[in-house]
Amino acid sequence: MCFKWLKKKNQKPAEIPQQRPEEPITKPAPAQAPSPDIVEPPKAPAAQPPAPSPIVQEPVKEPVSEPIKEPTPMVPPAPEPQLEIAPAPPKPDPRYTGKYEIFPEAGFFKYRLKASNGEILIVSQGYVSKAGAASGIETLKRNIATGSFEVYTDKNNYSQFLLNSSTGRRLIAVGEFYESPKRCESAIESVKRFYLTDKVVTLDQIPPEEIREEIAELKPIEKNPTGKFEVFQEDTEWLFRLKAGNAEVLLVGQGYSSKPSCLAGLETIRNAVQNGNFRVSKDKQGRFQFKLYSTNNQLLLTGETYMDKDNCLSSITSVRKYSPDAKTVELK
Repeated sequence: MCFKWLKKKNQKPAEIPQQRPEEPITKPAPAQAPSPDIVEPPKAPAAQPPAPSPIVQEPVKEPVSEPIKEPTPMVPPAPEPQLEIAPAPPKPDPRYTGKYEIFPEAGFFKYRLKASNGEILIVSQGYVSKAGAASGIETLKRNIATGSFEVYTDKNNYSQFLLNSSTGRRLIAVGEFYESPKRCESAIESVKRFYLTDKVVTLDQIPPEEIREEIAELKPIEKNPTGKFEVFQEDTEWLFRLKAGNAEVLLVGQGYSSKPSCLAGLETIRNAVQNGNFRVSKDKQGRFQFKLYSTNNQLLLTGETYMDKDNCLSSITSVRKYSPDAKTVELK
């Protein structure tokens, strides 16, 4: 007991740090201020939200007065305009390898469409140049796609197809003559199978036996006032025909959508007859037919069929004789 007392007597009493009663000794004390003998750099202040930049007030502009618009109805926005892209033409069927031939005939350049077996399906009207005939092929292709075919049966019961433009105001091409309308319609289907071919051959000449058209030699005539143009309606079309004094039919015009356009077409034919631009053509069966062209060589109409050339030339003379003074009669 004495030993312990002496030790305590000579020992300096240690300073006992005070602790917060609410925290256990073993737990680290909360952050305290640094010791006075240790100098630490000042801590950066806690991040504060940036001070708002000073607001610079601009001079207030007077609003521009605009006229008050009437409220518009709620409609969906119009689509943006887009370039119209023409649909690509249908591709030719590789099974049908027909061809076009451009050739000179009767003072013109023409084209003809042949099937793969060499059969002639269409012979064009005349053009003044090879380039014109080539352009005519493209016109034919467009109108086969958009135009209309018409089957015409003449007084000798031979049938022929006519290809008209989409408006019906222009005769684009004519086909061969066939023994029946059914055979003619079959030929139209053949044209639709072969017309897309891209094969075009240019010929300097064709064999004499293949020449199908020649310029008609016209002789002086004496006019006869006993003829007449008959205008009549058939189904939805208006047509006209020229009759001689003995009631023989000399020519029949194409169909028109209205009576006024039919009468206008009649006068066009009457004037073309006066100009006398006639051709005589022969089909593969050896039948003859006249064709009437305008002054710019556009095909206007085709005549009846005849078994020999002299009768065909005689019909041209009759048309020239009766057409100028023929009266116009509307049939009811």
